[in-house]
Amino acid sequence: MQWRETFWSLAQLDVVVNIGVVEKPHAKCRTERLALVEAELLAASLDVAGVLQEGVDNLARGTRDDAVVHAKSGKNKKSETGVRQGLGDVRSLLAYLASAAPSYYYKKLKSSSDDDSVVRITQFSHGQSNPTYVLRWPGSSTGLVVRKQPAGKLLKGAHDVGREHAVAKALGEAGVATPRAVAYCDDPSVIGTEFWCYEYCEGRHFADPYLEGAPVSERPELLLNAARAAAAIHRATPSPELRARLSTHLGGYLGRQVRTWRRQYEAADARLGEHTSPEILELAALLEETISARPEVDEGEFACVAHGDLRTDNMIYDSKSSKVVSILDWELATVGHPLSDLAYLAMPYAVPPVPFGPISGFRGLDLEKHGIPTREALVAAYVDEIKDFPQLKEVVDRAIPRLDLFAAVGYFRLSGIARGVYARAKLGNASAANAMLVGSMATTLSRVSRGLVVGASRRRHYSVDAFVKDKVIPTERDSMYRGAWEIPPEIEALKAEAKSLGLWNLFFLGKHPDKPETPYQLASSEYPGGGLSLLSEYAPLCEAMGQSLLAPEVFNCSAPDTGNMEVIAQFGTQAQKQKWLLPLLDGTIRSCYAMTEPEVASSDATNLRATVRDDGDGRLVLDGRKWWVSGAMDPRCRLSVFLGKAIGETVPSDAPKHARHSMVLVPMDKVSLVRPLPVFGFDDAPHGHAEILFDNVVVDKSEAMLLGHGRGFEIAQARLGPGRVHHSMRAIGACERALRITKERIKSRVAFGKPLADHGTIMRDIADARIAIDQARHLVHHCARAIDAKGNKAARKDIAMIKVAVPQMACRVLDSLIQMWGGAGLASPDTPLAHFYAQARVLRLADGPDEVHLQTIAKMELKDT
Repeated sequence: MQWRETFWSLAQLDVVVNIGVVEKPHAKCRTERLALVEAELLAASLDVAGVLQEGVDNLARGTRDDAVVHAKSGKNKKSETGVRQGLGDVRSLLAYLASAAPSYYYKKLKSSSDDDSVVRITQFSHGQSNPTYVLRWPGSSTGLVVRKQPAGKLLKGAHDVGREHAVAKALGEAGVATPRAVAYCDDPSVIGTEFWCYEYCEGRHFADPYLEGAPVSERPELLLNAARAAAAIHRATPSPELRARLSTHLGGYLGRQVRTWRRQYEAADARLGEHTSPEILELAALLEETISARPEVDEGEFACVAHGDLRTDNMIYDSKSSKVVSILDWELATVGHPLSDLAYLAMPYAVPPVPFGPISGFRGLDLEKHGIPTREALVAAYVDEIKDFPQLKEVVDRAIPRLDLFAAVGYFRLSGIARGVYARAKLGNASAANAMLVGSMATTLSRVSRGLVVGASRRRHYSVDAFVKDKVIPTERDSMYRGAWEIPPEIEALKAEAKSLGLWNLFFLGKHPDKPETPYQLASSEYPGGGLSLLSEYAPLCEAMGQSLLAPEVFNCSAPDTGNMEVIAQFGTQAQKQKWLLPLLDGTIRSCYAMTEPEVASSDATNLRATVRDDGDGRLVLDGRKWWVSGAMDPRCRLSVFLGKAIGETVPSDAPKHARHSMVLVPMDKVSLVRPLPVFGFDDAPHGHAEILFDNVVVDKSEAMLLGHGRGFEIAQARLGPGRVHHSMRAIGACERALRITKERIKSRVAFGKPLADHGTIMRDIADARIAIDQARHLVHHCARAIDAKGNKAARKDIAMIKVAVPQMACRVLDSLIQMWGGAGLASPDTPLAHFYAQARVLRLADGPDEVHLQTIAKMELKDT
């Protein structure tokens, strides 16, 4: 027997139901598939142990338990494993059919039999929603399918057999391959619940996405015809009556789906007396945030019917051809986005194969060997079918780049469905033979959904990585070493291209780092944001940008602008956001951050001598000298974020020493540039570093003050957490590029009769570099996850640790790699190594020297004992 049945799985009610237990002959296949699962889930950053343990091992255990119960009982009765329900009063059903559809009943079903006592009733073991049966009379050429609501208390809106009947009937009349409707009964007195009937459709049914049982040579056409069948659904114009029955909404389909299935999940948990897990609620929030950041995928005035559960196992194929002759299970149909069905059909391409249908897929398989067309071919077959429907095609074309987002919502929906199945199984009114097993997959399915959402950011990483390697790095020589304080036109062109690709403001998560449930209230709902929602998602992108000193600016992700934008978003007024934040997000201006002072040890912020005072007329007066103000030399710099000590009566005389600072937004035309400050001889033009003077600078208090007097140190601390992750990952990216080009060089350079790569000392240093880089990366990723989970304050020790470890690692690794290059390693126009080293050395001082952070770590470590 195959591990998934390939035709309609029918079992008489009084015999053991065969639910496809994985048997020994398939152990090798199962092992190979689990190996692919582990590799793919690791790549997608899913919880491998959780997914495998809960999803795969439970499969074998669950199916065995189910099979034993059936084998022992031999009857259709309730059990702890959710055994299915009987049809109900069969004679009452037959009497209803004779009355409601007499012509069909007498002419097609009973044409050769007058004895209802010999009618054969069997139940489909496949399917989790509504119990489904087929009735056959001896000698009849066809059968009648009865699909009823489950008994017992149901979730609101679920198991709507009336909806199924209405959609199948209306779309069938419009030429879509649907079951031929015979009757609908809303009277629960007939067989206990509402039901509808349709004519049994002869043909082939494939219960798994691999279409096992069909010849390999036929499978491509079978899958492509499934896509064409989806297009036929969407081409059909729903009648006003059907639209009113399904939904009055047009846009916002994805968001509605997430909210609906979150509610269904919560309702299922409530029936079980349980609280919905934070993991599910966080996933729902993540999906909604991701959808809202990409409004183009969820808008539009095009109305079509979306099936809602479009998979090959909900289709019947012709027995002698690859044509789809009937599309089943319209319970979730609504007026929705057409791409939701295509994405649902294509979901197997996003996940690896496992021996369980709902999460089993094609990823990692040899598609050609298994007769599976590529996802691109599946999409192309669908698009070709709608080419003559311009409005439909426009909606689809706009959303296709976000196909995985639609799939993520699909898996979230499956998770909600599975939770409902689990609740019904526990309460004894499940529909399918393997209901308890299916229900136990809810958490697994939600993790697959999350993996697809997070995977989108990782694919963004590959896009950023390719953009840096293919476009940014080749421009370095022309853009960086001209020696003029001008804006390189090549960089401006790359910025425009990156922005058009959506690779823009990737750092901007749009929410408070210590209150992740609180999004920023921007001055405009329209802002060019990156669409990410977690710092841990952005960290790999920083590494990709770190390969070139130019790259962060290309994606509008360069310091100090990123920190300044976060500060204004988190603490600024709406007017300040309108004036400064939106132009910064748009990349039309630059900014600097003025904190460090030449006269004092600025690592202790309480030493600052620059002052802020009220003049009594609603204005602030600023005085002081700042240096190492990064970005101040840039001709596009329009804003300086100034930190100074509040004096006069602005703060109480007994205020704590860390509550005496104020942060002020100062237009750069009020500031005097004293001199540029090169770093190891690098001027870093056109960005640059400078010493600047605030000499009796007067600004309007209402326009310039952030939060209020005495809040400056608080703001400064909040600014540093994410920024240190950014700096650290960029340093790791620089080390990766340095190691990559060094490996190429030592393989081609010969010394003392053999390549440098064959010398023991070189090999040792290469190995040490790899170990050090990977160690640092893991530490930073851990820190980013801690900030995501707990906020900046709670992750303070983690932040301090990466601030020490990564710059030290980078200096050590880059120094050893420069040594392998010899003099060429110092030639900045030829290699980036010297510039990388200078930047890494600066990081040991920027945002506080190592010694300060080591002290912080030690104090917190000792406090924990």
